[in-house]
Amino acid sequence: MKFTKFILSFAVAGAIMGGVATTASADTYNNTNATYNQQASTNYYNPNAGTPKATVNSNDSRADAVVSLAKQLATQNIPYVWGGESLQGMDCSGLTDYVYQKAAGISLGHYTVTQESHVTKEAVSEAQPGDLLFWGDEGATHHVAIYIGNNQFVAAPQPGQNVDVETISSAFMPSFAGHVNG
Repeated sequence: MKFTKFILSFAVAGAIMGGVATTASADTYNNTNATYNQQASTNYYNPNAGTPKATVNSNDSRADAVVSLAKQLATQNIPYVWGGESLQGMDCSGLTDYVYQKAAGISLGHYTVTQESHVTKEAVSEAQPGDLLFWGDEGATHHVAIYIGNNQFVAAPQPGQNVDVETISSAFMPSFAGHVNG
């Protein structure tokens, strides 16, 4: 209880002084059976403090948090696992849903077509960092990733590969992009 009061006091002090309010919520893992337990999906990732962020002040800070978390996950050797949505393994839509839940408190659902319903469609050339990139026809997409800027994206590519940073190329060009609503 004292720890909770300390965190609350810290959050209030940070808000008053213009800092970033944080909470003590974190992900926990049970290594014996590789299950993943998420405590709260309403906290936001703070790329500067490394802890969940209590509030997001603008779309820019939300996009920054999304990009920062996506890049971080690309360095953690997370394997592609079909249907996965945890640090134990992810598929493409599991990655995008995980990042948006943690970084922005937005649940996109775990299916590319479902995620299409959460975006405002745009041309790939108009994509901004934090936007989603989709491959396939609208309503029948088969792959999704997070655009991070400079013609790059973070994806859970395919079985046998890990979540990584990739470059947009004509050999595997996204069909369209989407700015996440909410």
